[in-house]
Amino acid sequence: MEKKILSYLLKKKINFWELASQIAPTAELVRFLDRMEKRGLIKTVKSDLMLKNRGLKLAKKRKLSQKRILVRNGGRVKVDRGLLNKFKKLRKEGLFKEEFDQLQLLPVSVVRKVGVLGDKGDIEEKRIICLGDDDMVAIALALTKSPKEIAVLEIDDDIIKHENKIFKQIKARARAYKCNLIEGVPRKFKNKYDVFITEPPDTVFGNSLFFSRGVECLKKDGGAGYIGISETDFSRKNFLAVQKNILKMGALITDVYNKLEPYEIGTEKTWVFNLPEKYGWPKKPWFFSDLFRAEILEGAKPMFMKPFKKNISKKIIETNIYC
Repeated sequence: MEKKILSYLLKKKINFWELASQIAPTAELVRFLDRMEKRGLIKTVKSDLMLKNRGLKLAKKRKLSQKRILVRNGGRVKVDRGLLNKFKKLRKEGLFKEEFDQLQLLPVSVVRKVGVLGDKGDIEEKRIICLGDDDMVAIALALTKSPKEIAVLEIDDDIIKHENKIFKQIKARARAYKCNLIEGVPRKFKNKYDVFITEPPDTVFGNSLFFSRGVECLKKDGGAGYIGISETDFSRKNFLAVQKNILKMGALITDVYNKLEPYEIGTEKTWVFNLPEKYGWPKKPWFFSDLFRAEILEGAKPMFMKPFKKNISKKIIETNIYC
């Protein structure tokens, strides 16, 4: 990581949040930068990182060349501007309930996701289920008028009420239902859908549980599953653990869209702790998710079938960043 940072900072300064959006996890980055500052390699001025003379000399000694941060933000996925404008008018903004670990994707993130599903043939005449939907992906899907059916399993009454209101307004073949996925998937939703979509809390258990519930919902001959996982607060070790669990369930990871989904900003003070004051707070989106697509093969088996007690929820949503 030191080599990368030195290369990025050659001949220029970089805002901490720009670096945090690309080098993960954030807490690990903060600790690493602190060690570099103590060694006299870098300094921070008004949230901007820059090399000190000692850092510049070390970079030259190692014969490092300047590198740009390659922002992988879904640029290769075409955005349907018409759909985006319609979606913005209908989505309910500002959702953030700590008890549900809610943090909304930007509207453009949702439309990018819909674009991926369309490119993969996972919308047209498909039965689609969203497991949790504070981002309101189901509304964007419904606006395409392509799915055969859309179902949303959601714990938040406000989301359920809003989505069902919109579905009725646009005459969509869609409906949101009250469901606590910790307690399991109701029988009427099992083995019925072609595609599932979920954006779980960033814990190994949370990602694995929601993906498993999605597998339960798919038809017995298989289908496709989409899951958003963030490197911004997730270690590589945890990333690997989730991928192993996905494979164990009989799913084949076919695509990974890096940094496809930026999130809204403005709530960081409630879930990023012990951040040094010198870094300030972000002024533009910095927290991204990678979108994974997996094909769930015939004979796939969910990892979790039984319901859990409600007090297990803390294990699922312990996603705060402690720097």
